[in-house]
Amino acid sequence: MEKITIVYDKVGNTLDVWFGSPRKAICEEIGGGIILKKDDKGNVVGFEKLNYVKEEKIEKEIMGIPLEVMIA
Repeated sequence: MEKITIVYDKVGNTLDVWFGSPRKAICEEIGGGIILKKDDKGNVVGFEKLNYVKEEKIEKEIMGIPLEVMIA
């Protein structure tokens, strides 16, 4: 299994999730502030969540982001 790369951009308030390392991708907005990232063959290689942290929390100093990981 490849690694999953997760990047939170505090300035843009976006959460990027890549299946593997970040790379060139074609982006498609699917609604709800979610953008799918696909390679040139149409395979999903990641996604981006816009406005990840609620505005009232951004005004305070962010010490961490809400993220849950589960291994089954």
